[in-house]
Amino acid sequence: MNERHANAREQFFAAIRTLAASADSIQTRVIAATQSILQVTIEEFEGDSELKIKFARLLDLLAIDDHLDLETAAVENAAHMTDLEAVRVADLMCDFYCELG
Repeated sequence: MNERHANAREQFFAAIRTLAASADSIQTRVIAATQSILQVTIEEFEGDSELKIKFARLLDLLAIDDHLDLETAAVENAAHMTDLEAVRVADLMCDFYCELG
């Protein structure tokens, strides 16, 4: 098995399971999924600029406020997302997992 991006695949798979396995609001599920995604670092995508950029964009959507630590900002931002915004972020999480192979 290809070990490239193994941690990212594992964490994004956990995030997708969290998104799919709950009847909670989409915002609550995005908050829970974010806990797994924040276990991935941008350095894991060194040498793959396309994935690095896509991951950075996802982090930007999750944590817009630069004054807070990433986890706190992601939770606060997801809590204030509209359903449409939260669905968009969830879709991006799923798409990113698919791109990891």
